[in-house]
Amino acid sequence: MSKYSRLFTITSLLYLLLASLMGLTMATNPSMAGLLRFPHIHTMMIGWVSMMIFGLAYHVVPRFAGSPLIKDRWQGIHFWCANIALLGMILTPQSSFVFFAVFGSLQGVGILIFVFTMLRALKFKMPSKPCCNSCQ
Repeated sequence: MSKYSRLFTITSLLYLLLASLMGLTMATNPSMAGLLRFPHIHTMMIGWVSMMIFGLAYHVVPRFAGSPLIKDRWQGIHFWCANIALLGMILTPQSSFVFFAVFGSLQGVGILIFVFTMLRALKFKMPSKPCCNSCQ
């Protein structure tokens, strides 16, 4: 397993723990629900679910597709974009739309890197010319 596949997987477990603590806090102290709901959802969905998928996909997809492994450089850029963005999204107050947009955009950059590296690993290529006369 590559360094970043392992880091994505480990950080996803840490985000699961953090989100669980947020959920427990909301359950035991309902007055905190308004403050924690938004970061809790992002921590669960991006932190736990997405990071786990990223880590496992970087490890598994190239092997299943019979492609060269994805370079650590791209995985590293994605890892740092995703984690800096998520931490910014968790810590930014809901009222600060500008900061949230900046961190959301950084998350988008990481997702684009993931999509393009996965498509490349799957050997997906856009057709360079029409397949037949009816496609022109």
